[in-house]
Amino acid sequence: MDTQPKQPKSEEHTEPSENTADQYESLVQQEDEHIERLKTCTKLILDALSIISQKASVLHMETVKEAADHLHIMELDLRRELFKVRLKKSILANKMKQTQV
Repeated sequence: MDTQPKQPKSEEHTEPSENTADQYESLVQQEDEHIERLKTCTKLILDALSIISQKASVLHMETVKEAADHLHIMELDLRRELFKVRLKKSILANKMKQTQV
């Protein structure tokens, strides 16, 4: 039987587990993937706007607006997902620092 008083978690001095490091690495990879997807979406939006400015007179405007809206919504969704990943990564980084102290 252990008679030593337990230290509260905030005072424990342990190395971050491999699981935490693996989680962090996974978040880094997810962040990179979201950044690449966001870059692609932004490029598609810019290309679509360029096409619209050149050919709007021969395009069906309701379809153009709808397609542009979908691209914009996708961009917003990607930004939201990137934010969530970065938030998780920041929280995990703090957790890892706390366990190293």
